[in-house]
Amino acid sequence: MKNFYPEKPMVGYLNTQVPMTEVISQLQALDALFEVKRASYIMFRIESANGTRGINNNFVGAQADGARWPQKYDDNITGIVLRNENTTNKPRLFVAFDRWQTSIDFLLERVFNRGLYVGGYAHKIAKMPVRSAHDFAVAYKRDWVTGKSTANPTSTELNGILSMYKQASKFFQAPNIS
Repeated sequence: MKNFYPEKPMVGYLNTQVPMTEVISQLQALDALFEVKRASYIMFRIESANGTRGINNNFVGAQADGARWPQKYDDNITGIVLRNENTTNKPRLFVAFDRWQTSIDFLLERVFNRGLYVGGYAHKIAKMPVRSAHDFAVAYKRDWVTGKSTANPTSTELNGILSMYKQASKFFQAPNIS
């Protein structure tokens, strides 16, 4: 396993937590498309077990052993954490962020750039337009979770995402145009 941040210190694992009310407030305050905020909210909830399982302020699973992230995050990465990945239980290197809000900024950018939101085009692996919450669930499973173009969410995963999307629609609404 290659560490793409050899200049950063190895640091011990610290389980960090953030209340979802703070995550919602942070997302509401940021200038981003409401659909990107909705998708980011859902992904944050899933990736972090509702804000209870951060790896040193990394609530989005950003790893240090696949490639370097955009340079603008270099100052926000405070170290590297060796931890077993939840899905595979294999050891992986994760970046440690300076604060939980960096996870939000990072996630918003990744969601937008990868087209993983309703109205986007999931172009990396899924290669599909995302026209609905259902499409988002499929694209998320393919592009973010598995990296497999044929993967589909289970009925439990789909129902969970559809439920979270309904909640997100209340928190992040389209601006009134009148």
